[in-house]
Amino acid sequence: MMKTENTFYLKCDNCLLSKNHLITILTTASGLTLLSFVLKYYQAITPVNAYLISSVCALFAVLSLYQLFKESTGQYIFMDNEEILFKQSRSTDEIRLRFDGLDNFETRFSEIILSTKEQEKIILPLNEVANKQKRWEIKEFLRQRIKQIKANAVAA
Repeated sequence: MMKTENTFYLKCDNCLLSKNHLITILTTASGLTLLSFVLKYYQAITPVNAYLISSVCALFAVLSLYQLFKESTGQYIFMDNEEILFKQSRSTDEIRLRFDGLDNFETRFSEIILSTKEQEKIILPLNEVANKQKRWEIKEFLRQRIKQIKANAVAA
């Protein structure tokens, strides 16, 4: 896939550690667990210390596996001059919308509501996008291609 200046791709990720860091943590935790049991076997450390080390390593291993699983099913947003393609984190379906089928959009703090010409509303969630600059870039990218309507003001 060749990216041009008219293409916007964002893999939504608000995890502090990258995939490589998580794999390193998982491997290190597994190695330390094995090492603690070998040292316990040769009576270099007490069984209580071996179990303590393996318990802490198991905790780190489970947390890194959880983050790896969460990252593999994450949300992404791809936009070019013709279409918007995005996948939500809890959904297995990709949503593909062509700009010529969209009428307008509204912005909210953590979502963009896209309205089609058939009066269907589709929500593009932005709660996985932690960077405010990236949220702004998505909204600007859309403003250049379809019209934006302002959210209804609440009368006091």
